[in-house]
Amino acid sequence: MNEFARKKRAQELSRRVNAGDLDAIVELYAPDAVLEDPVGHPPVTGHDALRAHYERLLSARIREEAAEPVAGQDAAHALIQVTSAMDYLPLGPLYAERGWLKIPDAPETARIQRTAMLVIRMDASGLVRHLKSYWGTSDLTVLG
Repeated sequence: MNEFARKKRAQELSRRVNAGDLDAIVELYAPDAVLEDPVGHPPVTGHDALRAHYERLLSARIREEAAEPVAGQDAAHALIQVTSAMDYLPLGPLYAERGWLKIPDAPETARIQRTAMLVIRMDASGLVRHLKSYWGTSDLTVLG
């Protein structure tokens, strides 16, 4: 894949998340792909685990806004900043328990916003082989 194709593929992942199409999201990943997110969980590996991961995010009504991606010169990587907003439940209590967020007055209606930098490694066919999400507690806030 050339740089332009990798950039488009990185944006396509956010588009599919926003469309709520679980099958289409998983199709972007290689069968043995790995997703890492620094929230203290082990890496997510394989289509079944990826499906469960995205199913939880989609159930929280996640919406993403993706910035213009950057292509690595290594013919494999793309980086993209993504700002996500999702319902406080179900992930918010985990973040609050760790001291990363305050518990909102109305958790059932509150939303979380998180900005992350995604480093995505793709194979020659464009399938995601590895995605690592980088964000810190200063990138996380409660909305409402």
